[in-house]
Amino acid sequence: MMQQNPLPREVEENLRSFYDSKGWSQDGAHTGDAARWEDTRACAHSYVSGCRLRLLKYLPRQGELILDAASGPIQYPEYLAYSAGYVQRVCVDLSKEALSQAEAKLGAKGQYLNCSILDLPLADRSMDASLSLHTIYHIEASAQESAVRQLLRVTKAGRPVLVIYANPDRLSAKVANVARSLKRLFTGMKKAEAGEIYYFAHPLSWWQRFSDEAEVSVVTWRTLTAKLSRMLPDNVVGSFVLKVIFQLEEAFPRAMLPFAAYPLVVLTKRNGK
Repeated sequence: MMQQNPLPREVEENLRSFYDSKGWSQDGAHTGDAARWEDTRACAHSYVSGCRLRLLKYLPRQGELILDAASGPIQYPEYLAYSAGYVQRVCVDLSKEALSQAEAKLGAKGQYLNCSILDLPLADRSMDASLSLHTIYHIEASAQESAVRQLLRVTKAGRPVLVIYANPDRLSAKVANVARSLKRLFTGMKKAEAGEIYYFAHPLSWWQRFSDEAEVSVVTWRTLTAKLSRMLPDNVVGSFVLKVIFQLEEAFPRAMLPFAAYPLVVLTKRNGK
């Protein structure tokens, strides 16, 4: 368990250690990461697959270079679609194991950089698009802005930086926080210990600080966490409920934000920046 106020490099070392030892190891049919934080049941397959492919709506389909910041092992088949129309995918990750697995899938179509997002060894305005999936909220809170600025720095003007983030103010989180507080009040239960890896999500209004460099748009990527999704039965009923939720996300990507566990932040780099 990490200390309460770790330094950015301590957080990175914790992440590196976790993913090299547990996160990207196979846990049966899935990686340790997927087993912990994804709903891998049959009823959720169409839902989670559709959410992953939702990025293609906001991503230019063709280009020279696409940056995948904290690429991991490109662990889901849908992730390969992001770079299908690009000459090369630049995979950056702290984990050597992640990059080894990514190279096994991409081969010569990839470039593999074992480094921090905080210190990208890439030229200004060299990427035709940049991605960061479920990563920024695992960077120490005070360093998250620097990480996003790095992504903007290396992305060409008029091109997007796509970030899948977390929404700490979603309705389900507020309800859960109230329930935990009441339980601690009436039972004396201690506050839950920190998880295996660092996590901190700023409120969605925090992203407006990047409007000096980019057009900022926030839409729903996925409403349910895996924990909530797993509460549904693994049958046609569960599949139906997830299908309805997906259709609502598709029809009302902004109206669904108060319920969204994971928003998609689209930063379109301004000309001249």
